[in-house]
Amino acid sequence: MNGVIFDFNGTLFRDSAYHETAWHTFIAQETDRVVAKEEFEHHVHGVNNHEALEYIFKKKLGKETADELAERKEKIYREMVLALDSGNQLVAGAEKYLDFLKERNIPITIATASMKNNVDFYFDFFRLDRWFDYDKVIYNDGNIPSKPAPDFYLKAAEEIQCPPAEVIVFEDSVSGIRSAFNAKAGAIWGVSTEGNNQMLLQSGVLAGVIDDYHDSRIYEQF
Repeated sequence: MNGVIFDFNGTLFRDSAYHETAWHTFIAQETDRVVAKEEFEHHVHGVNNHEALEYIFKKKLGKETADELAERKEKIYREMVLALDSGNQLVAGAEKYLDFLKERNIPITIATASMKNNVDFYFDFFRLDRWFDYDKVIYNDGNIPSKPAPDFYLKAAEEIQCPPAEVIVFEDSVSGIRSAFNAKAGAIWGVSTEGNNQMLLQSGVLAGVIDDYHDSRIYEQF
């Protein structure tokens, strides 16, 4: 394999619970709906905000309206992360693994359904520029079809100048795994979040599932 693409939320930063809490807070403020956990997994987690909002509000939304609503939700989320006393670090072993890739000059980037404001926040908060070129990050700019469409990973592979078949993808969501599979990624590794190992393995397309980046198998790919 000649390149690595990471999803971010839940994959490099275990923030699924924070996003879910922020969504619930936002939904309670804006609607009278209650969204079940299974709905989150398939219609919100790993999906871009515009599509998630249309699912929540059960109607089509214009880009300007969707962007405004999404920023309200993301502001709740960012304030929550900043207020954490713990649980605001990258997944265990991630920094060591990113150093390992950098030392070997293996091209890497991020393909995330997050909005630009959140990507800016992550680069500042986690000092991601130690490993990643901001200009090569693929994020939700409103013009890319949501995962599970392959576009996020196709564009990310293009940015690091690697054919998708030569790229390893790390993902934690069903929609993200499908996106990487649809992009014909060379290998897809699931990153477990909240004990979802079996659900990830049921996809049938993974090289394996890791609990964190200390797993020796991911070093053996190079």
